[in-house]
Amino acid sequence: MKFLIINGSPRRQNTWKIIERTKETLNSLDENTTFKEIDLINENIPCCIGCYNCFTKGEESCPHSSVIQPIVEEMKTCDGLIITSPVYALNVTGVVKNFIDHLAYFYHRPFFFKNKAMVVVTTAGSGHKKVGKYLDETLENMGYNQRYDLFLIHSHDTHGYLPLETKQKVDKETIKFYSSIKNNKLNSPSFKALIMYNIWRAMASNNTIEYDKKYWVENKLIDYEYSPDVPCNTLKKLPMKIFYKIMLMFLNKNTVKQE
Repeated sequence: MKFLIINGSPRRQNTWKIIERTKETLNSLDENTTFKEIDLINENIPCCIGCYNCFTKGEESCPHSSVIQPIVEEMKTCDGLIITSPVYALNVTGVVKNFIDHLAYFYHRPFFFKNKAMVVVTTAGSGHKKVGKYLDETLENMGYNQRYDLFLIHSHDTHGYLPLETKQKVDKETIKFYSSIKNNKLNSPSFKALIMYNIWRAMASNNTIEYDKKYWVENKLIDYEYSPDVPCNTLKKLPMKIFYKIMLMFLNKNTVKQE
């Protein structure tokens, strides 16, 4: 298995101790496990300038695509993603937010329907659940089928060592994460995931953004209430058929067409 670790901390200290424990646990489960580590602070990603090119012309047209797309390719080809952020001013770090801003097109064009991820957030005070929820929600909107969460407060003692309770939490979640990938099992999408999917699907069908429609049509997603690669029973899909039609009517009525 190949795991991609995207480190959102500007250093390798408190949050990284959790990653080190996670790596140890994964190695104990599979000695052939490999890790690709990316420290966002070292990537020198320029600030997203809001040019909208990734939406209207495609992600390759982003002025910073030479930096962003190699990371995206790693995300697409790894077996499991691990993304980390300490809590800074009750939010993710600046490098994490900037990175996510560059990936905003995945909201419109979700991709990672078969992928699994783990979110690691640490804090010495508060905000870990809020920040963790933001990262989890972001990954869900990108399509990630399952996200495993480690939102930790005071994850190490005064000597810098992980307490036994923290180690047990890390090990438990890491084993669940590994097993999910190993078993190749996909969960049915949440109701929220279905809602968001069908909002973007309706926008693509309405040709709100031409490049989005091209993506949805070419990837054969536009005719389904959710990605056909993911199991989803009829009872969950039925409300989405109605919701999708309502969205189409709303968009047809309210979208301003270009001359």
